[in-house]
Amino acid sequence: MISGHPIDVRQRFCTLSFYDNELESNYRSEHNRKTLGQVRVAIIIAAVLYGVFAILDFIVIPDGRWKALLYRFGFVIPILVLGYAATYKNYFKKNMQSLVIPIIYIAGLGIALISYSYQDVRSELHLTGTLLPIFWAFIYSGLRFINAVKVSLALILTYEFIFFGLSSISVEILVIYNFFLLASLIIGVLGGYTIESYFRRDFINEQVINREKQKNEQLLLNILPKNIAEELKTQPGTIAKDYEQITVLFADLVEFSAWSLKNSAHDIVRLLNEIFSMFDGLTDKYNLEKIKTIGDAYMVTNNLRETESSNVESVARFAFDMRRAVDSFNIRNEHNVRLRIGIHTGPAVAGVIGVKKFVYDVWGSTVNVASRMEATCPKNEIQVSEATYELLKDNFIFEDRGKIEMKGHGDLHAFLLKGEKALSS
Repeated sequence: MISGHPIDVRQRFCTLSFYDNELESNYRSEHNRKTLGQVRVAIIIAAVLYGVFAILDFIVIPDGRWKALLYRFGFVIPILVLGYAATYKNYFKKNMQSLVIPIIYIAGLGIALISYSYQDVRSELHLTGTLLPIFWAFIYSGLRFINAVKVSLALILTYEFIFFGLSSISVEILVIYNFFLLASLIIGVLGGYTIESYFRRDFINEQVINREKQKNEQLLLNILPKNIAEELKTQPGTIAKDYEQITVLFADLVEFSAWSLKNSAHDIVRLLNEIFSMFDGLTDKYNLEKIKTIGDAYMVTNNLRETESSNVESVARFAFDMRRAVDSFNIRNEHNVRLRIGIHTGPAVAGVIGVKKFVYDVWGSTVNVASRMEATCPKNEIQVSEATYELLKDNFIFEDRGKIEMKGHGDLHAFLLKGEKALSS
C-alpha cells in the first residue's frame, strides 16, 4: 500500500540523521549497500600502502627497523586482510559501520606506533602520516559523517597520548603537529558533512521518485492487468491476446434508469460508487479482472492474469457475493436495489487498442452471449449459459429455464444458478 503522507525530510543539524526513524533506518541500509564495494577498495588500498611504505623503514631507520616492520606486517596488514575477508560475510554487511570504525582506528594506531619508532630521526615529517586515517575516515571509508567524527576524535586522543606522553619529540614540533592535526580534522569534518549531505539528498530524491513511480504503477494497474501494463511499457500500441476459454459476467442494476430520473446526479454517482466499490473488493478476493462499467452495468472475467488463475467456480461464487453485498447495501441505506447477472464461458480476445487513454477490453461472441444472459435474466437472479452450466453442474444447484430467444443468437439454453451444493462428508 502506498502511503499518501509526504516524506518527512527534516534532519538533525549536527548528525544529519532524519527525524523519521523509519526513513533513517532505510537510509542506513541503503548507504551500507551502496558503499560496501567502496569499503573493500579502501581496505585493499590501505593494506597496499602499508606495505609500500615499508620502503621508508629501510631508508630512514638503518638500525631497529624491525619494530616498524612488525607493526606493519605483524599487526596492521593482517587485520586489514581479515577486515577485507569479513566484508563478504552477512554479519559485516549488516553491521558495517560499527566494524569499519575499529579497522580505521587500528590503521591509524599502527601509523602512530610506526611514527613513534621513527622519533630518533632528524625530520619529524613522519608525523604527517597520522593525518591519512582522518582523511580516509571522512572521504573514502564508507562511514557516515558522525561515525567518521567519532573515530577521528579517538585517533587524535590516541596521538596526543603517544606523542605528548611517551615520545621525546620537542614541544615546538608537537605544537606545529597539532595545528596540522586540527586543520585536517576541520577539513575532514567539512568534507564529510558535505558528502553525506549530498548522499542524503540523493536518497530523498530516490524515495520521492520511487513513490511517484509506485503511484503511477498503481494507477496503471487499476486500469490494466499487470501483464498487459508491463507489456505496454516496452511495446506501446495494439496488444491483443487470444484466450481459449474465459468466463464473462455481466451484472446490471434493475430499474436503475427509472430510479435515476427521480434523483440528482450526485446521488446517482454516490450509489454507483458505493456498490461498485464493493464489487471491486470482491474481484480481488476471487482473482477476477474487472473489465469496465457501462452506466449501471458491471463486467468481470476470469483467467486473464498470467500469474493468478481463477476457475469458473470463482465467478459463480463472486456472483453470489455480489448479491449479498447489494443486500447489505440495501439494509444500510434503506434502498431496494436488485441485480440481474448473466454468465457465459467461451473463447475471447482481450487487449488494448491505441496509444492514448488506454482501455482494456474483451471482444468476441462470448461477451455478447454473457450480455444477453444478463439482459434476459429475471430480477435478482443469476442466469448462465449451457456452456457455463456444464462446467458448474457437479457442484452447484440450477433451475432449467429451457431455451430462450436472445437477440442476435437465436434460441439458447439457459439455467438459473440457485446455490452451491453442500460438500459430502
